[in-house]
Amino acid sequence: MRQLVVDDRWIGEHGIGRFSKEVLLRLQMPWRPIGGPKSPTAPVDVLNTCRLKLTHNDVVFSPGFNAGITRARQILVIHDLIHLQVDAERTFLKTLFYGTIVRRAIRRAGVVMTVSRTSAEAIAGWVGTAHVDIEVVGNGCSSSFVSAGDRTGFSFPTFLYVGNFKPHKNVDVVLDALLLRPDYRLLVVTGDVERARTRVAEKGLTRQVDIRSDVTDEELAALYRGVAGSVQPSILEGFGLPALESLSCGTPVAYWAGCESVAEICAGTGVAVIASGVPQEWAAALDSLKEISDQGPVVMPSAWRAEYDWDTVAHKVTQVLSRVGQ
Repeated sequence: MRQLVVDDRWIGEHGIGRFSKEVLLRLQMPWRPIGGPKSPTAPVDVLNTCRLKLTHNDVVFSPGFNAGITRARQILVIHDLIHLQVDAERTFLKTLFYGTIVRRAIRRAGVVMTVSRTSAEAIAGWVGTAHVDIEVVGNGCSSSFVSAGDRTGFSFPTFLYVGNFKPHKNVDVVLDALLLRPDYRLLVVTGDVERARTRVAEKGLTRQVDIRSDVTDEELAALYRGVAGSVQPSILEGFGLPALESLSCGTPVAYWAGCESVAEICAGTGVAVIASGVPQEWAAALDSLKEISDQGPVVMPSAWRAEYDWDTVAHKVTQVLSRVGQ
């Protein structure tokens, strides 16, 4: 096989970071790290000298969306196209980077990986008419997220939101729904603490909303098991890891029916809200989550669990890279 060079700089506690960590631990072939700037998203990484020195016999694997100028074949994992699809995330430089560097790398490689059928469809439309194999390798879930284990107790009916407060996450509608249910509480786990505090204060919900950050997987799993349900109101997601974690812990999810990747994960369980921006519907969804939770943990079939196993994901990634390197 050609020399495999891997961009391990993505490893971290964010979505792509978790994917990188879990997959690279299980990658079933020899590889070496690419090196270069500390951050794979730094603008100067396009001209990363470590990448520039590679030959046409080399293969670069990035668990994320970054690519650069090189003679090597670049195999990317494009988790989503939110940087292009969401107005608040799209900038001239991002559009230029994706439209030139990233798309050219994908077309030249002839293959790209992604994590859901929803993202695969978006990528197919964006890449254009060039023949590119789009491989859905999926996403996994930490072994901490299971229904058996410690459970955090709450005095009031409490729901959980995990994520940031960017516009496409649509969190405001859940906050507005809480105003309609003064006996309910919302626990927010986020790295976006300042923006979360600002929004909660603006809504006058400091009594009903508790904001936390820097929780471990074990702590987060105990929260999932203890709440009456979790909410993922996003308008658009490439995958929807919180929904996967919640269901793995036996906790039902309320989500917008039009968010296809999250609906794919929920597989007919939980509460699908029809109108994404109507607080009354989300308030009713919270009521339904409580009723579902009162009946006991949600039990997902074994085939569903197998689909979201990190060993399965890493095996699929290895198969793609092995085929490319032949």
